[in-house]
Order: sequence, then C-alpha cells, then structure tokens
Amino acid sequence: MSEIGTEAIAAISTPPGAGGIAIIRLSGRAAHTIVKQVFSPWPSEPDFFHLYLGYISAPLSAQKLDQVLLTLMPAGRSYTGEAMAEIHCHGGFYNSRKILSLLFSLGARAAAPGEFTKRAYLNGRLDLTRAEAVVSLINAESEAGLTAATAQLAGGLADLVEQMLVQVNQVLAAIEVEIDLLAEEGLDYRHQELRTPLLQLEDQCRNLLQSYQRGRIIHNGIKVVLAGRPNVGKSSLMNALLAEDRALVSEISGTTRDVVSAELEIEGIKVELSDTAGLDTNPLPDNPQAELEVKGRARTRRWLEQAALILLVFDQSRKLTDFEVELYQKIRARPHLVLLNKQDKPAAFSENDLRCRLACSGRVIGCVGAAGKIRVDGIVAGIADFIKSETAGDNAAAVVISRQRHFDLLSVVAIALSRALKLVDSGAPPLDMLAAELQQIRFALLEITGAAARDVEGLLDIVFSQFCVGK
Repeated sequence: MSEIGTEAIAAISTPPGAGGIAIIRLSGRAAHTIVKQVFSPWPSEPDFFHLYLGYISAPLSAQKLDQVLLTLMPAGRSYTGEAMAEIHCHGGFYNSRKILSLLFSLGARAAAPGEFTKRAYLNGRLDLTRAEAVVSLINAESEAGLTAATAQLAGGLADLVEQMLVQVNQVLAAIEVEIDLLAEEGLDYRHQELRTPLLQLEDQCRNLLQSYQRGRIIHNGIKVVLAGRPNVGKSSLMNALLAEDRALVSEISGTTRDVVSAELEIEGIKVELSDTAGLDTNPLPDNPQAELEVKGRARTRRWLEQAALILLVFDQSRKLTDFEVELYQKIRARPHLVLLNKQDKPAAFSENDLRCRLACSGRVIGCVGAAGKIRVDGIVAGIADFIKSETAGDNAAAVVISRQRHFDLLSVVAIALSRALKLVDSGAPPLDMLAAELQQIRFALLEITGAAARDVEGLLDIVFSQFCVGK
C-alpha cells in the first residue's frame, strides 16, 4: 500500500490537562526515523505492535525528558495505513508538549484536526461513512448514540450502500446489453424487467430517508422544555428530574429569569432539559428588574419554538387563568405533556375541570409538589414514551442515517429513481435517458462512501474538520 502522506505529522491524541498517561501519535513515511532519534534504548530488531520501555531524550544534549512506552506500526497495518509510532508518556500539559515540540524540531509537523483519519481514508483503510462514524463515536453522549456510531463504524451503512451499488450496476449492465441488441439486431427490449430491481432500490432508499429523523434523535438527543406561569414549580420539578439542585427555587415569583439547561439520559437518548422563565400577562413595573423579566419571557418563547417536547406545568392549588388556557391552545398541536403540580395543597380544580377547560384529551400527569416529595416517575415515563414513538421503526436493528450529507445524497437517489421508474412505465423509454438516471444514482451512492470523491479536497476538508486534533 502506498502512503498518501509525504511528511510526518504528530499530535497529542489524549485530552489536555493532568492525567496518568498522554499519547502522542506520529504518522508518515519518516515516523520511525524521527522517533528513533529520541527514544532509547532502541531495539536491535524492533517488533511491530510491541510496547518498549525507555526514555525520550533530546538528541543534542542527551537530556532525558521522560520515561515512556513506545510502540511501532508498519505501513499497511496501522490506523492511517502509513508507518506510525505512539509514545505513551506521563500526562500533564507541559510534559507532553515538550516531547511534541521535540518531534517537530526533527521534521514532523503539527497534524490538522482529523488528519490521521483523513489519511486513513485516503489510504483506503476506511470509507467515508466509517470515518464519519469515528467522530460520532468520539462525540457520543448517550447509549443509543454510541450503539449507532459503533454499528456504522462496523460498516452497516457502507454495506447497505454497497448492496445498492451492486443492484444499480446490474441494471446498468442490462441496459447496455439492451442498447447493443437494439442497435445490432433491431430487437424489442424487455424494459419492464427493469422495474423490479428499481422498485427494490426505491424501497431501500425510502427506508434510509425515513430513518433520518430517528437517527438525528439517536445522535443528538431531544430538547425538553418546562413551561408555565411563574411560581408553578417548574424549577423544583427540574431539580427532581435531575436528582440535584440545578435550578434556583424560591417562593418569590419570577425567580427564574433565564433558561437553565441540564442533560440526563432516558431510554438511552440524551435529553436536554430546560427550565424557563414563567410566562404571564400581568403588567410589569418600570424598573431594571422588570426589563430582565421581559427578556426572560421572550427567551422562553424562543425555547418553546425549538422544543421537541413541552412539559406544560399547572399549579393545581391555584385557579386556572384565561392566560393558561390561551397558552395551552398555542402549544396543543405540538408534542406536549400536561403536569399537575403542588397536589399536596387543597386543589383549586380537578383533572376533569382541566380537561374540559382546555379541551385536552392528551396525557395529564400528577406530581406531588411538596419539597422532597416530588414524584417524577410519571414524567419520566411520559418522556420515555415520546422518545419511543419518535425512534420507533419496523426493525430496531435497521441502518439509520443521521447526517445531512447522507440525507441530501439519498434524496438525489430517490428523485433519480422516481424519474427512472416513470421512464420504464412510459412504455418505450429512451435507453440513453434511463442510463443517465442510473449513472446519477450510482455517482450519488459512491459519494456517500467517498469512493467518487477521494480527490475532492473541499468535501474532505468539511468532513474531517469535525474531528479533534490527534484523530
């Protein structure tokens, strides 16, 4: 295997800061030559993938910088496909950078973000979908996100796209045969025989496109917003859901003036839970505090627009107001749960009163509102059911997509397939037009895996810029 990188690159691959171990990676044709100048004792016949204990020293002064472990990897069998070395030194901001600077002085250069994985792609060690899975794996913030990234890294999407490419190539080959027979012998071609494989391709493409929303939730999680009038207990509910004092709680109305957010995991999905400033129509006094409250209410409305699920909180110990009825009408078409809080106090209305007044037929969840007695199991179950409904599919193990790039390219495939099927159903389609549609489909599928774009620097720069330095 030929190496793409003509120069050695180096970077610290572990997170910055104090720690037991820091790992410095070196990749490129000169990687072993560079590290040989600073590591001792150098083995007489180095074994690849073996850990050697020794010292990193400055070549000129012979000053020992650190005791380290060194491993060497050959071209063709490393992560990048190039000759590689890894130095496992003691962690710490200064120590690891001192060794890295030493490697730079001997001819290595600083790796750009994602450059190790970019070289792995260019050297054919992985396709573009697997490269994207690496960054998804690194950035995974939930069990479901980790599982999906691991499945893509194992080749789930790449294998499915490859199957689709095989089908496209078979159809194209059949069209070429028909064109030759038509030209040479004047035979009628059996264009209806192309319909079945095209419909199979359309079905596979549609399933992937339909998985996009599910994939986005799996990888990015959902936004859940607590909303309601001031002092209905939103902050107490948030603290109970998080099992920590994240939001400030007070009997004073308007305590929360800004959005307070925190994360938890439900059904393996990351949930960004946000407590918002209370919404009301009461006139505010003309003072700086009132101005802050106005800004808080405006921010609450923006957060509600972005929410995947709204938790609308009512204080059951206070009478329903016209404003709360109006607020519910504004969000009733959105995914929401109605929460009845402060049920430890005398009730000012019943659940049936609420349903009649709001014309609400959805889920109403009660929670005890006394400090230390808040019951959130029903709320968690409600959020879990919403997540299940949004991520449900006919096959839980099916491949899902989560990147806009994949969705856009598959949309191109779907449109071209639709045109191709219309040509087939027209009775006597021009074969050159049908072949052109199939070529467009083929090229879009090749772009997903990167097979058609290994030399397109613009695309590669966008994909690999999402990585951290050292990966």
